[in-house]
Amino acid sequence: YVYREVFRWLEERIVSGGQVVPVSVNVSRFHLHDNAVLEYIKGLFAQYEVPPYLLEFELTESLYMESMEHVIPMALELRRMGAKVSMDDFGSGFSSLNALNTLPIDILKLDKVFMKGTLGEGDKAVITCVVGMAKKLHIRVLCEGVENAEQEQFLADIGCDMIQGYFYGKPMPAGEFEKLLSDL
Repeated sequence: YVYREVFRWLEERIVSGGQVVPVSVNVSRFHLHDNAVLEYIKGLFAQYEVPPYLLEFELTESLYMESMEHVIPMALELRRMGAKVSMDDFGSGFSSLNALNTLPIDILKLDKVFMKGTLGEGDKAVITCVVGMAKKLHIRVLCEGVENAEQEQFLADIGCDMIQGYFYGKPMPAGEFEKLLSDL
């Protein structure tokens, strides 16, 4: 249902000439074991006139680490379709840093655990290293959980590609989001 609604919404925005931005959708454990999900997504691309780069499929770090034999083929096929694939919640569990070198991901989403109020020197060192490592692997980086200007400035200074959090806005109904897009 969610996938279909995202495709429908994006196509509606495109047809009406509205501002569009890439939309992230979650991939669940259930999807990994459903052989029909990739065919369903291909069907949505055929049914709706939505450029694939506007869709990003998020898989959590724990899903990558627990089910790599299922995740990698799915991620590769999603990328073949032209969609983006991200690893969400990176750093919330036991990260396997060396796996980043081989995983088919476009975006690394640093978990909000990295952003806890005032950042200490140790926090900054870890975040800087992770962002730098991802960039060297040609992976874009998004940091979640940004709540203040100091965090935003630090992330901008170290070259974090995207920043998300309550500093910019809280979750909102679709109508408010559409108005926000229109004001861009």
